[in-house]
Amino acid sequence: MKRKKRITGILLTAVLLIMMLLPVSEADAETSASDFRMEGSTLIKYRGTGKNVTIPSTVEVIGKSAFEDNTNIELVVVPNSVKRIEAYAFWGCDNLDTVVLGKGLSEVGDYSFAGCKGLVQMSVPSTVSSIGIEAFADCENLKDISIPPETQYIHETAFDGCVNLTIHAETGSAAEQYAKDFYERQKTMPGYEDNADSQPSDPSQGTETPVTPPAPGPADPVPTQPPAEIQGDVLTSTHIVGNKAVLFVNNTRLPVYGNDRQQEPSAPSESPAGDAGRGDYVPKFRIVDGRIIADQAYYRSRNLRNISLPDGIEEVGQFAFARSSVTSAVLPAGVKEIAYGAFYHCDNLEEVTLPDTMMSVEPKAFEHTLWVENFLKEGSAVTAAAGSTASSGNASSGSAVGDFLTTGGVLIAYRGNAAEVTVPSDVRVIAAEVFKDHTEIESVILPDSLQVVGEGAFEGCTGLARLDFGKSVAEIKDRAFLGNVLGDVTLPASLKKIGLQAFGNAILTYGSGETERTYEDSASRLSNEAYRVYDRVDTETPGVTVKGLEETFGAGAGISPEEAASLEGAARSYTLTVAKAEDISAMEKAFQRAFQTAIPENMYICKLTLTDASGVPLTNLGSQALTVTFPVPESLRGQNLTLFTLDRNGQLEVLPVESVSVDGMEAFRFQMDYVSVIGVCGH
Repeated sequence: MKRKKRITGILLTAVLLIMMLLPVSEADAETSASDFRMEGSTLIKYRGTGKNVTIPSTVEVIGKSAFEDNTNIELVVVPNSVKRIEAYAFWGCDNLDTVVLGKGLSEVGDYSFAGCKGLVQMSVPSTVSSIGIEAFADCENLKDISIPPETQYIHETAFDGCVNLTIHAETGSAAEQYAKDFYERQKTMPGYEDNADSQPSDPSQGTETPVTPPAPGPADPVPTQPPAEIQGDVLTSTHIVGNKAVLFVNNTRLPVYGNDRQQEPSAPSESPAGDAGRGDYVPKFRIVDGRIIADQAYYRSRNLRNISLPDGIEEVGQFAFARSSVTSAVLPAGVKEIAYGAFYHCDNLEEVTLPDTMMSVEPKAFEHTLWVENFLKEGSAVTAAAGSTASSGNASSGSAVGDFLTTGGVLIAYRGNAAEVTVPSDVRVIAAEVFKDHTEIESVILPDSLQVVGEGAFEGCTGLARLDFGKSVAEIKDRAFLGNVLGDVTLPASLKKIGLQAFGNAILTYGSGETERTYEDSASRLSNEAYRVYDRVDTETPGVTVKGLEETFGAGAGISPEEAASLEGAARSYTLTVAKAEDISAMEKAFQRAFQTAIPENMYICKLTLTDASGVPLTNLGSQALTVTFPVPESLRGQNLTLFTLDRNGQLEVLPVESVSVDGMEAFRFQMDYVSVIGVCGH
């Protein structure tokens, strides 16, 4: 079957090549000369509505944004006359599944095919010498691409977010080396989803060899589609205040985006809970309870520029603004946490102002932003405004002082190479991974002002042998000093929390106070085994065993603990603990938020906890879905079932549920990739 699929793809390409030789009228009757707006030999804009498009042979350049966001086209044939495809040419053409590139093409421009989710395979002609920035970024269904040895330049981000991609390249070519580096970056790069199907599906043909991706590494998922944009004053309003676009939020009509589809109800109250189980539509809010910018809320939004978040916000969620068009961001007093990848790859973000209430900036939060890139690569100072020194509760502008980029008392980035590092005296928080892999560092002096050392802040600093804590360090997060040569470490009396592998194998002497052992969200991701600590060797058979079935569903539940759950690609033994939820306030709040109503009276609510030998609860499973089969509670037998769960932000979701019979007993089966509380009800 694999060989058959590959042959089918070859035949399709051959047919399309023949189409390139036909007159436009024969290749695609839907396309006419009037559909193409031209300036000389440059195609400025395609104005047609056809699904199959053959570009005229008079075109030499496909101009910037020529086909951008055209959701009609499914096939495009680029003739040999085209020499260059410019930036954003086919950006967001979601249904474009087949592209034939002509043999006159010399470069594929920046972002030219970014977000084309329909693309499955691509062959780059031998005339192409370069592939630009994010040229195929977020083509999440692109499985195969052949790159010739003549292509000498491929930007590092060209295939960001291509979670299924296998790159075919000749041995010894620049493309082969790029492919190896690409798969290595997948292990730690945000925007990649763990994918068990990422291995090549078929041996290569001819001289090309697929460069095999390694096993998936730590990563975070990319949404299947960007959320709907803000619509004027319907759910939230935008006003210009001091040259900033300020988002004013009416907490009774919070911004909504769909769970699986793009639609916005006029108000949450118009979607009663009774209809949710039938329509499977659950509204989700970009701003949750006026406190949290939800995970992925403004992911890839292209309408954002200068933003100021409303007062009351405490957390900016994972990938909340990632890959968006935001150019500056002002976060108000009260914000405490910026989650993983929150502003990741905001390529135009050049100014950020954080408040001095900030206590945590997680990994990749500002990676690949203009703000940080300018600081690290060009040494361009992001100067503080006059009088920007913050008093308690007020935000301060970002500033570059020497080798340190700080804002609001948070150290965001470091560009030095000194053996002895003295952190500036006004720093309260060191963001995640600031000094990571600076192997030249031998000693560090932390200021008395410092309260939090971020996740992986000094990880991989293999030369670090001396450390002065200062007087106020209260929290040291996961892997903060992992991989150093510190032998004996005396922790300060001020320390209240210490994370997993904070000091690696160093011998720790605790101060006089009590110190709590903690872990970060990254340790709860299934794929991040290396982030957790295992005190014993796992000798059990890989798989999932369920505990608490009888206690939760009654004696004689009828399903064995080994049969009740399974995990795709399980590499070790896991335990799924199920218990009747004692605290149902989170589910009640989620129903009230989504539907303005109480939970159904007959809802049966259970708390699920998945662990391995580390004891850390595993919540984010990536693409390794957990399949669960539970007995139907006695009060719900004989009814049609609807299953609800909560996401990381506490928002309501509906899970598909299947009614099954196990040894004559009614049961229900479902899959989940985020382990949380569940609520099952009947109707």
